[in-house]
Amino acid sequence: MTDLRNEVAQSLELIVVNMKSMAEKTPNAPVDAEDFNALLARAKKAFLNLPTVQEMKAIDGRTNLGTILLKISILQGAIFADFSQRNIEDMERENEERRRQRRW
Repeated sequence: MTDLRNEVAQSLELIVVNMKSMAEKTPNAPVDAEDFNALLARAKKAFLNLPTVQEMKAIDGRTNLGTILLKISILQGAIFADFSQRNIEDMERENEERRRQRRW
């Protein structure tokens, strides 16, 4: 599952970087829904615990570049927050383990 999470997070990061300049120039350009919906399905599978991801709706063929970039940015933000929280929890567990080891 971690591999899928990393894949989705990295895909979103690259999409935002690559789409940003296009969206600034032509925000109303139409977008093919198929690739975004596939990525959204993978994100929903990888991040079952994130309501923001689970509640996001698939897009249809009438979506424009500006809207898709907004949706991708929302997904990216939710996933980044999840990674950050997991890192904090991992550090707290590590610190607690070290404290326990020092007591012995």
